[in-house]
Amino acid sequence: MKELSTSYRKHIFVCTNDRLEGSCCNKVNGYGIFHALKEYVLSNGLANAVWVTRTGCLGFCNDIGTTVVLYPEKKWFTKVTKDDLPKIIEEIHKRMVL
Repeated sequence: MKELSTSYRKHIFVCTNDRLEGSCCNKVNGYGIFHALKEYVLSNGLANAVWVTRTGCLGFCNDIGTTVVLYPEKKWFTKVTKDDLPKIIEEIHKRMVL
């Protein structure tokens, strides 16, 4: 095992889980939210400070929007849609010294 040290100050997890039946984040634009946040981070010079990762099921399946988690704040957002992206972006910048 090797321990790594990184320059990341925040880590964003976006559920993109896909199920054949029932609710899942893929069916409510999980990939779209993931790509939008990833693009925001890249286009605003935050790639060395913010890591955006897509995940499997985070356990809050619904028919409205995806689940997003911000670390180190441990903030969980469920039912996230494109309309919620400004709030998520605001959270990315809180208490962040670049």
